[in-house]
Amino acid sequence: MTTNPLPKNGLFATLGMHAVAELIQSLPKKHQPTAMLIYHGTVNHCAEHIDKHLELHAHKDAKEYPVVTD
Repeated sequence: MTTNPLPKNGLFATLGMHAVAELIQSLPKKHQPTAMLIYHGTVNHCAEHIDKHLELHAHKDAKEYPVVTD
């Protein structure tokens, strides 16, 4: 069994995706696109990190992590 490659940080509370969406919607309209880019960039970075972790630990072909194709 592999451990979570991105454990929660106990120094501060993290927001769920709905809370982040509400926060971004509360920003002035001119700042919302930049906030969305930062948020999605962070999510994509985390996904890449998890993919590398799973590949490193030979879970790439495990049934619980199905291969997604376009």
